[in-house]
Amino acid sequence: MLKPFDESARELDALFSVELRSNGFDLIVESRGGSDHGPNAARNSEYAPALELHLARMGALGMVLDDLQVASSIAMKLPELDRRVSLDRFPLPLALSSATDVRELRHSIGRASAAFGRTDGSDRGNRTKRMRLRMQWHGAAGMTVNAIERVLWRPTTPATDEQPTDDPHELQKRVAQATARIRAAAERGTVQPPAGQPAPPKASGRLSRFVRDPNVIAWVLNEADGHCEICSDTAPFLGAGGEPFLEVHHVRPLGEGGPDTVDNAAACCPNCHRQLHHDPNRETLRQNAIASITRLRDYPLMAAAGAVTSAAAVIR
Repeated sequence: MLKPFDESARELDALFSVELRSNGFDLIVESRGGSDHGPNAARNSEYAPALELHLARMGALGMVLDDLQVASSIAMKLPELDRRVSLDRFPLPLALSSATDVRELRHSIGRASAAFGRTDGSDRGNRTKRMRLRMQWHGAAGMTVNAIERVLWRPTTPATDEQPTDDPHELQKRVAQATARIRAAAERGTVQPPAGQPAPPKASGRLSRFVRDPNVIAWVLNEADGHCEICSDTAPFLGAGGEPFLEVHHVRPLGEGGPDTVDNAAACCPNCHRQLHHDPNRETLRQNAIASITRLRDYPLMAAAGAVTSAAAVIR
C-alpha cells in the first residue's frame, strides 16, 4: 500500500492500493479510524483530501468511475451486488474530467458510505469507510499494478521538453529526448504508456496544425523496436540520428477526430504509412491494423473541423 503525495510533494496520511481488471483497475481507499487524541492514534487521518486528490488525478487522465462499493470488513461478507452503492448527485458510470467537482463528488461518496446498511434512509454513520472505486481506463492496458499505483501516488509535471508542441522541428527534438527517457524506464522495468491527448488542440497561426505529444511518438517507436507494426519488416534505413526510420501514424487521423494517444498510433515503414493514407482499401487496412495490434482501439469517425496541416511531414 502507498500514501499519495500532493502537488506540494507532501505525503498524505491515507493508504491506498490498486487491483487490475480487464478494462481498468480498482482503487481501494482505506478507511479513516482511530482518534486524533488519546492512546488510539488516528489512521488514514487525511482520507478526505487524499480521495479528492485521487479523483482529480483520475479526472485529468479521462478515467471513468464505473462502480462504487463499500469494502469494509462487514461489507466484504456480502455478495458483490449488495456491496454496491449509488451516488445521490452523480450517475454511474461517471466520466471524470478536469471539470469534475471533486469536492462535491467526495461528499457524495461520503453520504453513500454513511448510509450503507441503514434501513431508515438517513446518511448518518461513518462517511470514511474502506471504499472500492472501479475505474475504466484504456491506458491501463499492458500496465502493471505498480505502474498504475505510481500514476496515482506521485505523478510529476512534465518538463518543458516533454510537453506537446505544434512546431515540427521542436517535436522531433522532444521525441528524441522522450525516446531516451522511455528506453531508460524500459530497462528499469518501469515503462508505461503516456496518457497522451484525448482531444489534441490546434495551434492558431498562418497554418493550422495539431499540437503533438512527443512522449506518445517515442513510446510507440520504442514498442515497435525497429520493426514496422503493419508489415513486420525491419525499418528500411537509419535516420540522421542513427535510429531505425519509422513513422508514427494515427489509425484514426487527428483531422477525423482521432486522439493523440498510444491506442490510436502505430509505427510504420514509409511504404505502409503511405498505403494507410492513400490506398483505395485504406479502411480495410485500418481495421486490419486494429485487429493485429492489441493496444489499438477503433475510434469513431468524427466530422473534421476544417483542413489541418500535419505537425511533421513524417509523423502524422
